[in-house]
Order: sequence, then C-alpha cells, then structure tokens
Amino acid sequence: MANDNILQPRTILAIDDHELVRVGLRSVLLQHFGERYRVEEAQSLEEALVCLKERAGDIFLILLDLHLGDTRGLAGLALLRQRYPDLPVIVVSGLQDEKVREKAAMLGAVAFVNKGGDAGSLAGLLEAVDALARGQLPRPPASGAQQPGTCAGSVDASRLSGVALSKRQIQVLELILAGHDNSQIAEETGLALGSVKNCVSSIFLVFNVRSRAELVGLFAG
Repeated sequence: MANDNILQPRTILAIDDHELVRVGLRSVLLQHFGERYRVEEAQSLEEALVCLKERAGDIFLILLDLHLGDTRGLAGLALLRQRYPDLPVIVVSGLQDEKVREKAAMLGAVAFVNKGGDAGSLAGLLEAVDALARGQLPRPPASGAQQPGTCAGSVDASRLSGVALSKRQIQVLELILAGHDNSQIAEETGLALGSVKNCVSSIFLVFNVRSRAELVGLFAG
C-alpha cells in the first residue's frame, strides 16, 4: 500500500502574480494539508506551463487566479484545460461576477473561490480542496472528452469569417489550439522552427493577441 501512496500526485500548484497571495495560499494549504500535499508556486501562466510540462504527473490540483501578468480573464483557464484536461482547477479570484463563475464552470473549473481574504472565502477554499481530496468534487473527465466551451483541434470556419489566413497559418492555428508548442508544430508540419515562430507571430498579429492564452481564449466560447 505504501508504494501506491508514493505514486499518487502530491503537489498543489498555486498560480498568482501577487507574492503575498501565493505566500498566504502556501501557508494555509501547508497548515491544513501539509501531511498530504506539497505546494508549488508560479507567478505567471508561462511559469506554470513550464512546471506542468516537467511535473504534470505529480500535480494533484491547480489553484488559478484569472488575472495574471501574461493573461487576463478565462483565457488562462481555457489553455490549462486544453493542455491538461485531467487536472482539476479551482479558480481563486477577486471577481464576483456570476457570469464569470458560470463560464469558468463551463470551461471545466471544479470550484470558484472568491479571493476576498475573509473567513468565508478561506473556509470555501479549504472545503473545496478537502472535498476534492476525498473524491467528493467532480474531477474532469478522461482525456479526449470535449468540455463545453473548450476549443477543439480544428477551427470552426465561422470563426475565421473575414480573417485573412493562409492554409498554412490555419494549420498552425489548429495545432496551437490543440495545445502544441512551437517544437511540436515544427515536427507536425515539417516547417523549420524559425518559420513556425514567424507564423505564430503573424497569427497573433491577425487576431491582435500577445500570447497563446489570449488566442485560445478567443476560441473558447
């Protein structure tokens, strides 16, 4: 039985661009769950994606702020759910908009906790983590199951109405939405890595976005 426990994911990844918030989350989580889980921190979506790429098999849960330095709104959640559909995400946000809560749920967030700093918010977070640890919150479906509101690997033609993209750019766009990084796109298309980077930059310009997260967010609705 001991070996089974070792193989279980044991890391909670807290993503927030405010150091005080990350320190607070770490302190609270370790105080209540330190015997079961470690806590890792990321201050940006990019930093979180690097951590996930290296250690996805050890991540038990993601805590995600919706407003980061390199992404805004639900785009970061959409990208995480696209790349790691099996990992549960709890949104920890200062937003109190019910529509945002509903959209986050549609994108696959298992809970939405208000980052208000009051006792009720803290209790809500701890209850959500504890419930998930005990299997009482619904986990994401198995890989391959399409979530409402998430983007598939192919692009709906209606989304490209009036957008000037070449066939090659559409192909690269589809691969971006499927969660591929530049190296994987180069391997899939046979393009040189430099050509892929140029193509991705052109797509960003066409859609007026600055990151993959923002681009995915455009196709997440």
